[in-house]
Amino acid sequence: MRENSGALSHIIVRPNQSLTWAQMKGVFMAVAAVSITVGLGFTAMGYWPVLPFAGLELLTLGYCFYGCARRSEIREVITVDAGTVTVERGRKAPERRWQFQRHWTSVKLMSPAAAWHPSRLELREKGTRVEVGGFLTESERRQLADELIYAIN
Repeated sequence: MRENSGALSHIIVRPNQSLTWAQMKGVFMAVAAVSITVGLGFTAMGYWPVLPFAGLELLTLGYCFYGCARRSEIREVITVDAGTVTVERGRKAPERRWQFQRHWTSVKLMSPAAAWHPSRLELREKGTRVEVGGFLTESERRQLADELIYAIN
């Protein structure tokens, strides 16, 4: 998302979030209901070791869902004004912040070393560099590079 107001430009970069937290909990509860039902069924037939593995499976699935939900909350806000380029990264509030002089800032989209590796998009100023959009797809990363070049130059 990009907003322009005179010399000021904000670019907000966030990962794709296909499910809300409430939807994710609903999917988890549905999978848990099926898994527990099957586990209890096998336990009733005398195969009690199935139930601990069903519980372990649910713990693993819950941990993965929680990790995905936390990761999808990451935001990168890139602000370009008359003299500076600022990158702020965090979930609910900025946790890290980098500031560059606009005149010396360059945008570098580096090709991957291997075909299956993602490219890297960096903002650079003298010896400082910060990667942005690491969670984007290749086409989204190229689009962000174009947006940054347009906003900075």
